[in-house]
This record gives sequence, C-alpha cells and structure tokens, in this order.
Amino acid sequence: MKLFAQQGYGKGDKINTGLEGEFLDGIILSPRDEKPAKIRSFIKEIQTEYPDTELLFDPQFYYALYIDSTSKNLDECSYYPGNITLSSLRSFRRLHDYALATLEYQEQLGLNKLVSPNILVPNFSDRQAQIALSLAEESAIIAKEKGFSLYVSLVFSESALNETRNVNDFLNELSTLDVAGYYITIDRKTPDYNQDFESETSLVNLLTFIYSLSEINEYKVIMGYSDIIGLLYTAVGASGFGTGWYNSSRKFTVQQRILPSTGGRLPRERYTSIPLLNTVLASELDIIQSQFNRRGLPLDDILSNSGYEHIIKAGSSPSDTWSRGISHLQHWSSLKNATEIIFSNPSDISDRLDELAIHIETAKAKYQLLSSLPIQLEKASQGNHLITWSNALQSFRDLHHI
Repeated sequence: MKLFAQQGYGKGDKINTGLEGEFLDGIILSPRDEKPAKIRSFIKEIQTEYPDTELLFDPQFYYALYIDSTSKNLDECSYYPGNITLSSLRSFRRLHDYALATLEYQEQLGLNKLVSPNILVPNFSDRQAQIALSLAEESAIIAKEKGFSLYVSLVFSESALNETRNVNDFLNELSTLDVAGYYITIDRKTPDYNQDFESETSLVNLLTFIYSLSEINEYKVIMGYSDIIGLLYTAVGASGFGTGWYNSSRKFTVQQRILPSTGGRLPRERYTSIPLLNTVLASELDIIQSQFNRRGLPLDDILSNSGYEHIIKAGSSPSDTWSRGISHLQHWSSLKNATEIIFSNPSDISDRLDELAIHIETAKAKYQLLSSLPIQLEKASQGNHLITWSNALQSFRDLHHI
C-alpha cells in the first residue's frame, strides 16, 4: 500500500525529505504548481536519486472548463488547451487530439506511467459523464496503440456518489477498458478540513467504486487528494493514496483548487494521531498532554510512533515546538506507518476490514476518554467521523458479503 506526496504550491525540499525518511512511495506531480522546466528537472532528479519512487503526472485538464480558473503554470504546458467550452468536446477528433497531446507530453517527460486527461463530472447521469468516458476510452485506445501504461483519470463530485444506480452504470463502462489503473479525485462538498464524508451512502458507494475496480476487476487504483480517510480506501483495495502538506492538497474542492483564492490565514499546526484516526491542533495536544500527565495516563496512547514524537516527549510545549515543516513530515510518516501496522495481512480484504474496524472502535474509546476530561477540541479534531466510517464499512461488508 503506497503513500504518495500530492504536490501543491511551495514544494521546496519537502518531498525529498519525505523520500529520504522513507515515508513516501510515490509522487503525484502538479503541472499547475510548478513550471514545466522545473518539473522536467525534478523528474530526472527523482529518477536518478530515488529510482524506486512511483511518479504520476496529474494533467489537471479539468481546469480548462472553468473560465475563472487559476490555471497558473498549466498555461505553459503544450498539451493544455486554455479555456474551452463543453460543446468543444463533442467532436471525437477533438477528444483524440487532446488525449494524444496529453499522453505524448508525459512520455516526453520520461515517465513510464501516464495519466489520461479528463473533466470534472458533477453527476454520473450528466453529459459530462459521457464526455469523461469518451476521453477515457480514447486515451485507452491511444495507449494500447503506442504501448503506454495508462492510468485513467477520474474526477467527480462527492454528491455524484449519492445515486447508487448511476454509480453502478458508470462502473460497468469503466470495467471494460484495457488500462493499467485509475487515478481518482473526489470533489468534496465543503473545503472544511476534516476526515468526514457527506453521507454514509456516498461513502459506501465510493468504497464500492474502489472495490469493484481494484479487487473485482484487478486494476490499480490510486486515490488523489486524500488524507487519513485514505486508510479506508486502502482497506477496500486501493493500492495507494496521495496527500500533501497543505489542507487544499489533502482534500480537493473546486473552491480551493480551481477558483481564485479569496485569501485567508495560514492553517494552524496540527498533529496526526493514528490512534485517534484524526489530527489535532498542536495547542490541543498541549492540553491533552497536561491532562494526561496530571492523571498519570500514558501519552503514548494517542501518539503515532512516527519518529517525531521525541519532540513532544522532550517535555516542551507542542504548540511552541511544532512547526508546519515538522507537521507535514509527521503526517506522512504516521500514515505510512499506519498502512503497515493496521493491515498486518494486506493481501486479504476481509482481514484488512477486520483490522480497520478494530482500530476504529479503539479510536472511539480513546475519544470517550478525552470527553471525560476537561479538554475542549475544535470540530475538526473531534471523532464524529468515526461513526460515519464504522457504519459505512459495515454497510459495505453487508452489501458485498465480505
């Protein structure tokens, strides 16, 4: 189970440090967030210094359909068409040209796994869904002719998952494609940072979507812009998921990723607690640490054993010592450890689901302990998502008799 760095703005040496620490297995490259020349040199650097790293290039073609999109460096990429209308995607000749240009651009970068262009689908019964399928099919034909290993990009709204019949119909179309795998991005309903999902129904349908493509049809599935919820995705069959250093690269929304930013303050430093299956603010960890010390409770019960806990155990206040630079590295390290610790038998889906269910129940118990103490957690740090996760996993298992 692979953890990918989801590239965003301000790469610096973040990814290199993650690779050095062996927290990362791959990188999902963002042409919007880096100039073409720098992406080329970065690919060569990674292939030379970290040859086992899996590289995927997200074409981010969907920006082209938003007239107000902040496309940034995409405009310098030769495959990117600039702003276009939906009607311009009616022609199969045009779809062929877009797909060919996108795949050949990646081949010229020296990548051995290519990702198809695609558009954002608001509903699987809409016209956009048919265009998305046509782009995927045309890309698959080109890839087969040229001998490319292809991942089909899928970008769809969280709300599209509410219509179970439409989800299944769309899945039936995808399962016929001769490709290596799928790179899936979900446009989440709200940009608020948390681990929750809109509804249990939509989460069950997403888990079914992943399960059908991976376990049933044996495609590789990589989930983009994920976070701790990526552990659910790997439990049902995803081979990996991507997460970044800013909240906007851990959860995809049109508001944050595509449309012009309205500004706002920098996110506060957070600590990733795998025992809680959540993140908490560094300032909240201060209070938890104080309350645990006062009662003789082991702080290790909510720490992630990520290699950065020595900073907390040194005795200083986490809110004074926990920087953004440490935060994202601890996040990657914790998630990578979790994929190995929680899933002791990763080849068997029933075992994976059993082990994750136990971990969710343990996390609930830890939150019950926190609720008994004078500790006030902000909404994103609370464990409400665990109920949705637990119910969705059980519904998924009942549906598929696992």
